[in-house]
Amino acid sequence: MLENLNEEIISFKETAIMQIANFGRKYQLESGNYIYPAWFGEGDTSTSNLINNKTIEALNQGKTFYTYQNGIPQLRSEVSKYMNEVFNVNTKPEHHSVVTGGMMGLRLICDLIISDGDEVVMVGPVWPNIRSSVLLKKGNIKEVSLRLKDSQWILDFEKLLNTITHKTKMVFVNSPGNPTGWVMSKKQQVILLNHVREMGCWLISDEVYHQIMFNDDVSPSFLQLSRPTDKLIVINSASKSFNMTGWRIGWITHPEELGPHIAKLVQITTTGVPEFLQNGLISALQNYKLLTKEVRQNLKKSRDIMFQRLVEWKRVECSVPEAAFYAFFKVKDIKDSLEFAKKLIIDTNVGVAPGIAFGHSGEGHLRICFAAKHSFINEIMDRLEPALN
Repeated sequence: MLENLNEEIISFKETAIMQIANFGRKYQLESGNYIYPAWFGEGDTSTSNLINNKTIEALNQGKTFYTYQNGIPQLRSEVSKYMNEVFNVNTKPEHHSVVTGGMMGLRLICDLIISDGDEVVMVGPVWPNIRSSVLLKKGNIKEVSLRLKDSQWILDFEKLLNTITHKTKMVFVNSPGNPTGWVMSKKQQVILLNHVREMGCWLISDEVYHQIMFNDDVSPSFLQLSRPTDKLIVINSASKSFNMTGWRIGWITHPEELGPHIAKLVQITTTGVPEFLQNGLISALQNYKLLTKEVRQNLKKSRDIMFQRLVEWKRVECSVPEAAFYAFFKVKDIKDSLEFAKKLIIDTNVGVAPGIAFGHSGEGHLRICFAAKHSFINEIMDRLEPALN
């Protein structure tokens, strides 16, 4: 049956995060033991009624038809207003396209830029879907990896600059980063953007965690440094800051000239984000100060509860993240993080993401999402401690 299908898709491997989640779900069904899920990158708080009610209102108004490929004009204006206020920049609605989640935004960008054999440089460890999107376009990945030193994630910045050459088609940076919580400094952004200009390649900045900072209100953005002529695209999402993971809605900020071409790609993929969902995002952006303040406060408390214990565990080497909502830590004496994560499910009934999911530089590490109730954090830490301490 499979012989007439696309061999590249059939042979494409499922990410290690999905492998561990499927293993955990199956084990829960077979054993009857509840598995505490901390493998995915989402919180356990449902979406605010400030957002839900506007969406329901739009449904009741009959906003259920085909709509603009780049997003309804009111939402694009609201995105522009939000970005200008948060980052102190000067964008127009035409600089933004609404997409079916940040992931779809990334796929559209890869379709737009990458051809067979194109070189893509990225900072790792990195979310596996990013790597997969490049590989599906037959891109050639060169990764410059962060390393954990003295409880801090360090980027060999000179190595990154030397890796980006005139042969490079695209550079990908995720800051604040998943899984590490690392944030690229403003100084590094200035140097990198100047280097990318000189090399003539595209810079793609995934900034979906920009509101989830613990020492600042917002993370630095390349948009604050950019010129109209820059080959810069910034990816954002409603998922993380507004507890809207299941809504599948986000936006990308791009040179105005790209808008019509993005619209063409949307037309032949999703045909556009449903209008009633877009009305929900309008409400989220209009109320962002209230919504993100509560999210940050809860996440900071969860982070502190987790790391107060994690830093004391004998087998663990870690850095307390300054952003996002993950603990990504090295565990002594493990060489196969996927098998170790499976063993943790059986021994502790806790599901965590194996480090290998984020690239070879992530091997020997584990990732735990701490976007959860404090009672959940305490429970999984109690269960994990015998195995990791």
